[in-house]
Parts: sequence; C-alpha cells; structure tokens
Amino acid sequence: MRKSYKGILLGLLLAVIYTACIPEGAEYVDELDIVYTNYSEDFNFTSQNTYSVPDRVIKITGDEIDGEEGFEPEFIDPVYSATIIASIRSNMNALGYREVDKSANPDLIILPSALQTDQVFFYYDWWYWNWYYPGWGFGWGWYYPGYFPPQVSRVRTGTVFLQMTQPSGISASDKIPVVWSGIMNGLLEGSRDQVATRITNGINQAFNQSPYLAK
Repeated sequence: MRKSYKGILLGLLLAVIYTACIPEGAEYVDELDIVYTNYSEDFNFTSQNTYSVPDRVIKITGDEIDGEEGFEPEFIDPVYSATIIASIRSNMNALGYREVDKSANPDLIILPSALQTDQVFFYYDWWYWNWYYPGWGFGWGWYYPGYFPPQVSRVRTGTVFLQMTQPSGISASDKIPVVWSGIMNGLLEGSRDQVATRITNGINQAFNQSPYLAK
C-alpha cells in the first residue's frame, strides 16, 4: 500500500509541477490542486450506516513508527485538523451516514492523515563549468535546442490522505480493508484561511466525484 501511494503521490506532484511550468499555465494557485479517489468495486456502501472519525489528523513523517502500546504519532496543526475533520463529517452526514463513537462498532472508520513535501528544482549557471571548457568567457551560456531550460524554483506541496476502512472486515492476516481512499494534493501557498478553504474544497471534490458512496 505504501509503495502504491508513493507512486500516486509522485504522479500528482509531477502533474502540479508540469501545470505550473507550462506557458500560460494556472493563473491562481488553487487551479493546481489535484484530487484522486479510488474504491473497492466489490464493496456494498449502501448497506453501511454508521461511521467514526478521529478528532486529530496524523502527520506523516519519515520517522519509523514502532506502534508500541501508548505510542502516539505526531499530529498536524489543529486548525487544519479541524478543517479536515469537519469536512469529512459534513460530507458523510450529507450522504446519509450517522456518526458514532469508535467504541460503538461503526460500520466505517475514516482515517485522515497529511504530509508536506518540499521539492527543489534549479537551473545552475554555466559559470560552474567555466574551469572545464577552454576558451569560454563573457557572453557565453547554456543553449537548449528545441525546449525550455529548467528554472530555479522551490515547490512546497501538501497532501491530505483519506482512508475509509471497514473494521469488521479485518482478515486473518490482520489486514484492515480500505474500501475507499481520497488524496488531495496542492501547493502550500497563501494564508491559513486560504489553505483551509482549499482543503475543504478538495475534500468536497473527493466526495462529489465518488457518487457510489451515497446511501
């Protein structure tokens, strides 16, 4: 699953970068936001009635998780956490599901997590190679026949993961089935309120493009 998500995330990131770099690309940062969803075609969503969602959103880091008893992972900023959880509740309730406590054996549990990715793309000056190419002097530079050269830029993206799981469907190998997943990816630019609004819009879009979730 981790390998699969890495591939999806890489594809989303490349799509954002490509759109940002092409001539006459996106005029506003929210035009670069991308939403991906997938689901189990064999799962009957209409027979599910209740759901539960945590009150905090996990922050995915590069640290190894031991999972020992009493361990708690790192969580994202409470402001964004509240935005994500409120958006999940709003959409699930609108679809006809009823929220219950996790101790009440919910039919579905939605697990939200998030990560931040920093990617640096740069264009280095030809002067780095002046020592190697004999005869070069002022006025020389790189030449890219037929295509545009890369430019110096830093791309900071945020990704929200939603995993809808069926706790009663746990297998003999202790694997919990993820029956629906949504991934929202976009540039982390703008004020807190602007980022929160884009997160809400992304989650709403994930549910809107998943009509099979409706009861």
